[in-house]
Amino acid sequence: MLSSCGRGFRKDPARLGRGYKEKNFGATGRNSGERTLSERKDALQFVSIADIKAFHREYQHMITVRNIFKRYGPLKVLLGVSFSMSRGQKVALVGPNGVGKSTLLRILAGVEAEDRGKIERINGLRVAFLEQEITAESPSETVLAALRRISGVAAVEEKLAKLEEKLDTEETLAAYGELRDMHERMGGFSFPRKARMALDGLGLHRVELGKMMAEISGGERRRVALSAILLGESDLLLLDEPTNDLDLPSILWLENFLRETRSAVIVASHDRAFLDAVVGKVLEIDWHFRMGKMWTGNYTTYFREKSEMLRREREEHTRTEEERARLKETALEKKEWARIGGEQVMPDRDKMSQGYHRDRAERKFGAAAKALEQRADQVKRIHPHAERDPLEIYFEPTQGGDASISLGGVVIGRGDFRLGPMDMNMPYGSRVGIFGQNGTGKSTLLETMEGKLECVKGGVTRGDAVKLGVLSQMNGAIPLKKTAVEWITQSTDIKGEADAIRFLVRFLLDAPAVEAPLEKLSPGERMRIAFAFLMASKVNVLVLDEPTNHLDLEAVTALESAIHLYKGTLILVSHDRAFLSNIQFSQVWSLSDGAIFRETDYASYLERALVEAEREKRAMRRVSF
Repeated sequence: MLSSCGRGFRKDPARLGRGYKEKNFGATGRNSGERTLSERKDALQFVSIADIKAFHREYQHMITVRNIFKRYGPLKVLLGVSFSMSRGQKVALVGPNGVGKSTLLRILAGVEAEDRGKIERINGLRVAFLEQEITAESPSETVLAALRRISGVAAVEEKLAKLEEKLDTEETLAAYGELRDMHERMGGFSFPRKARMALDGLGLHRVELGKMMAEISGGERRRVALSAILLGESDLLLLDEPTNDLDLPSILWLENFLRETRSAVIVASHDRAFLDAVVGKVLEIDWHFRMGKMWTGNYTTYFREKSEMLRREREEHTRTEEERARLKETALEKKEWARIGGEQVMPDRDKMSQGYHRDRAERKFGAAAKALEQRADQVKRIHPHAERDPLEIYFEPTQGGDASISLGGVVIGRGDFRLGPMDMNMPYGSRVGIFGQNGTGKSTLLETMEGKLECVKGGVTRGDAVKLGVLSQMNGAIPLKKTAVEWITQSTDIKGEADAIRFLVRFLLDAPAVEAPLEKLSPGERMRIAFAFLMASKVNVLVLDEPTNHLDLEAVTALESAIHLYKGTLILVSHDRAFLSNIQFSQVWSLSDGAIFRETDYASYLERALVEAEREKRAMRRVSF
């Protein structure tokens, strides 16, 4: 019980809840009812009103979403999403591509407005949002300027400069003091140093702060934006596919940062290992009802419990439907017996006796039939969650001829960068994994194998039957001005528009998506169409550079199955640990410091890479944002 005690209260900390610590708001170990009287007296302490308010601020919901609806014309996206979050919670946002994950993040960030519903935020809530695609604010914006703008430091400094001109009232002095404190928390006075450390942590060692944003790649711009968001000290981080374009050390560094930050986090990601390491809850957007459901646990726990729930629902649905069918069938039998009894002709043709037996049969069997029908109607019908047809991807290679690729004494390069010399032999059917940190030359090596880049030394030999299918990291081969139907009919053996639409619908794409210019589609939808193009092309050598970027988890699983069944040659670059663990490689190569090494297998490479990444992460942990 609370008792009045001057300016505050005397309180048993165990009664304040799970998060309260004795003298520091934490767990006390046992329920106060289990303590001796002397223990309870020792636990009593003086708590001020300010402490109580701080406790409630810590554990109150920082954002509450109530019944959010959103549609684009006839397309229904969100149909009543509700949830709430407290400070420090880490939540994964999952659901198939097109279900509205990015839309929900944009609404929470204030970039878009909801059609209906309400979002309640605590006063002064600072929100940071990482979108999937980042563009430069202007051609002349430098990396440092972008970091200042995206992190919010520039806006705070602008407000401080305006207030400095009129520090003549208590209100402006108070506002100025609050902004100065915020500026200090964001590291404004040492921002260039902290910006440099953040860029290094995300693998941007070679990107100078004075470099123009328009001059760096799209992947580097995303990492600059992510660095700025982490520097901003926001209360709520909204991250849309943050691991895209990150190498393994950067992913581990980001995992560690998100686990330790006091900010709440909502993250949409295809990387299952990353989600397992970071989140404690999963918000699922149901593809059929377009509503949200919050699950407790990491992604693996969610997937296991969701699968078990669906299995139980299917079994219960089958059981109840079988019971209803059995009762109705028995009721029909009773009705048939009543009919037969009513039509029975007595030997002596006695109409009175015949009527008696007819009425008796109707009473006996008719009543039983009615009771059985009522029991059937009373059986609770189980309607399992709607499950859409699974996405199926398969690659059928062309047959015959020499489809091998080999490199002899090859040195490759771009600008001043050099990699090699190297000797590689990839006979038809090889499964080749190429790994290394960002900037070690993986994409350059792939482009040399494809013939886009000339060798600095040596040569690449491709068999006369090689038919390459390439999915580049930045999707440069996708004709953004064309529709999916135009691309498929003009570049594959599928020539009719109707045939192309039927083919594309198999990738769970709706009519507006296949008939719109590709530049208007989401990155996830473009990736599905790119895989449709590869399927229709019947290539015998697949070159995939970060193929899981922008895919939803359903599509990643389908891609794993397609690779397992593929008979042609696979050359793969990826940093998705869960995805890679399901692929059996015949060759594993790692790149480092201008050299290439043959690894025993992916597991041994990953073990060594994790040790090296952990060493880099520990070095970066000394940085305090």
